[in-house]
Amino acid sequence: MNFLVLSPGQSIYIPADGIHAYLSGDIIECMARSNNVLNTGFCPRAERNSVDLFTSTLTFKPHSPEEAMLKPGPFERSKTGKTVCYAPPMSEFNMLLSDLKSGEDDVVGQVAGPSVMIITSGEGKMEVSGKEYELKEGYIFFIGQGVDVSLAAKKDLQAYRAYVE
Repeated sequence: MNFLVLSPGQSIYIPADGIHAYLSGDIIECMARSNNVLNTGFCPRAERNSVDLFTSTLTFKPHSPEEAMLKPGPFERSKTGKTVCYAPPMSEFNMLLSDLKSGEDDVVGQVAGPSVMIITSGEGKMEVSGKEYELKEGYIFFIGQGVDVSLAAKKDLQAYRAYVE
């Protein structure tokens, strides 16, 4: 295992054979649908899998810290460029980050699948299909496919949105 210290906005990708643990801080973890997750370590005893099963599945294939880092790229459907995309090397989902300073806005164009958005800081408004919604830290939204999402920040706003296409 590697010991990594991440700064806000940094992202990592854990491959299917990778073990990981979070020691402190706030994170957003997005996992692909799977029936092969093994729980060990710090989770409640009733949810833990056996140590023998866990150790028998380890590949011991080394992964470097650089290999784990997932860099954001531009999201072409962001009107102002204030929304970036984290795209792991698999097809299940991508993660958008809309990072708006007070008074800024962005329109994020349609995605072909459903998405879930969480506001991690700030305040603002979102407009979808002619309806307006208040945005505050901790608010979570399900956003259907095929709609433009307009975001406007009252206070510095960060919105993470996992989507599939």
